[in-house]
Amino acid sequence: MPLVNKRTETQEEFDRAKLEESVRRAGATEETAKEIASRIDPATLKTTEEIRRHVVEELRKTDAAIAERYERTRNLAAKKAMEAVMGTVRLHMETMKALGANTGDTIVIEHLENTHTLRAETASVERKEMHLHKRDLETLGATEGARLAVRRST
Repeated sequence: MPLVNKRTETQEEFDRAKLEESVRRAGATEETAKEIASRIDPATLKTTEEIRRHVVEELRKTDAAIAERYERTRNLAAKKAMEAVMGTVRLHMETMKALGANTGDTIVIEHLENTHTLRAETASVERKEMHLHKRDLETLGATEGARLAVRRST
């Protein structure tokens, strides 16, 4: 499989099943997710950002709300933080911008089949991380280091 360049300056093999799953998590049907993933050519789309833009364009043709949800979702590593207040998620300023969120906005976090709604807070954390209170992690059934889907509530 072709390699895809990630924002972290690492490379990863293109995984069509992983792409389908992320499109489904945004709310698309399995059929739509498979159809959109089949239109992605990893030989011409070399970065995750190029793939994301193309998927959003394709989703907009079928459902603008799902396209928006997909575009505004990021997968971040969960970190347990002593300074995090229960009910809040601490995010990097650039992550907040990518999510279209401001401090105080409602953020939806998903892990496996669990969904939890928290209040956003800008903090000095790594860009690819989110800091949560340990009870919020437990509510999600997640452990520290797990990658969680994060998006601004619409």
